[in-house]
Amino acid sequence: MKKSYSLDGLIEMCGDDQAFIEEMQKVFVENNEKYLDAMVDACNKQDWPEVKSNAHKIKPSILLMRINSLKDIILDLNEFAGKEINLDRIPSMVDTVKEGLNVVFKEMKKNS
Repeated sequence: MKKSYSLDGLIEMCGDDQAFIEEMQKVFVENNEKYLDAMVDACNKQDWPEVKSNAHKIKPSILLMRINSLKDIILDLNEFAGKEINLDRIPSMVDTVKEGLNVVFKEMKKNS
């Protein structure tokens, strides 16, 4: 089964150091679980600056791990929450990011 992420960007950045890659995957999961929980909580409170702050923290990880299914969504979410526009779309975008990242977290934990 095809993974929903790719380590190619990480390998390009750091070489094929397997121990380092595994550590980066562990850090990816730990950090982004926290950011995701904070973003969901902020969304429930309609705290748009906090949604933006956490989307901004998650964004580089999604790009680095080439989670293409979430790339456009996290970029839009970061912009919409930051500018406080399209507020009616933000909750479903947060849900999509949450669902997608939870799949990635499970895959990474299974493969480590």
